[in-house]
Amino acid sequence: MSENREGVEIMRALGGFGRLPSLHGLLSAQGVVAFSKGRMRVSVVIPAYNASSLLGETLDSVSAQLRAPDEVIVVDDGSVDDTARIAAEHPAVTRVISRKNGGIAVARNDGIERSTGELLFLLDADDLWHPIFLQRMIEVMEANPDALSAFARFNCFCHPAEPPSAFEETVSADLVEHDAPSFSLAANRGLPILPSFFGVRLEALRRLGRRPYIEGHLGGGEAAYLPGLLVAMGPLIEHEAPLGQYRMHASAVTGDEVDAARTMVPALVDLYQEVSSRQELGIDDVSRKAIQTFACDWIRKCARRLGGAGHRAEARRLMAKGIALGDPRAAGFLAASLVPMLASRKVWISAWRPESVRRAEGTPFWNPDDASPESTDEAVGRI
Repeated sequence: MSENREGVEIMRALGGFGRLPSLHGLLSAQGVVAFSKGRMRVSVVIPAYNASSLLGETLDSVSAQLRAPDEVIVVDDGSVDDTARIAAEHPAVTRVISRKNGGIAVARNDGIERSTGELLFLLDADDLWHPIFLQRMIEVMEANPDALSAFARFNCFCHPAEPPSAFEETVSADLVEHDAPSFSLAANRGLPILPSFFGVRLEALRRLGRRPYIEGHLGGGEAAYLPGLLVAMGPLIEHEAPLGQYRMHASAVTGDEVDAARTMVPALVDLYQEVSSRQELGIDDVSRKAIQTFACDWIRKCARRLGGAGHRAEARRLMAKGIALGDPRAAGFLAASLVPMLASRKVWISAWRPESVRRAEGTPFWNPDDASPESTDEAVGRI
């Protein structure tokens, strides 16, 4: 296929995904797309459970990639709808794995275990990729051979109240390299990493084991666990411009913050224990301490959010867990939580919802400029 013909075919493929993006450094003088097919073999793993209504749209976003993946594995996690059939019939899919329902960590591990690529990308069955997502992420990893993983930021939309917004025509290629200390600092303020927009070298995952996600958890902490462990082992690259659309389900957001606070904690404890004990991963002392601090910070935030929802005894037990892990701030918060005036003003958090969830639920937003968890951390630290 000639370069001009190839460019025309790609532009046709993008027709269903908004306006054609402007790819920095990837446009020929004639104005057609001229890109390298890349040298890295790329695997995509999509865990799916009763996702028949949305999986096709997600797979279409995979089909629209300027750099097609080498394999797309859909893991049907015991669905009782048409998920498996839709996956099997879609041209983007190279393999469907059907299994008894075991949860998203088990499904991801099944797909990872069977992947053959050098780079692995996880994609939830209802999220969407910008057409340049894989191409840009491959370029990032090729340009940063020491990096073990990379992620792109994303936009949110509330389903079904909102359609996904059109992808941006011009996408900046600005990058930030994180080591463990910078990751810990940034993630403490809400670094937006989700599995759907995260890529990793398969060799690095294999160092963690053939099934790197810890199974048996309800979910909610996987966005912290794997990136936190990998950045302790080597650099993590952040693509600052959004390259994806995260679908938030309006029917599921009410009350989900409390559930998320509960389900995050086991993964955070696992992260703390893994970086503390797994000497074979070669984690240096500075990186280990940074990720331990990150885990403790978020355990403390989860406790504060639970307390803000009225679950005070549960919150105090979590703070005690933080103290046992060596978190000095947890002791200050636990003491302050016993003083009603301090507890209501400085300890408990009533919300940490982003704007997208506010649109879906209409609840007040915790304003980080007025009384963020970080600023009250400092205040309680001075008590």
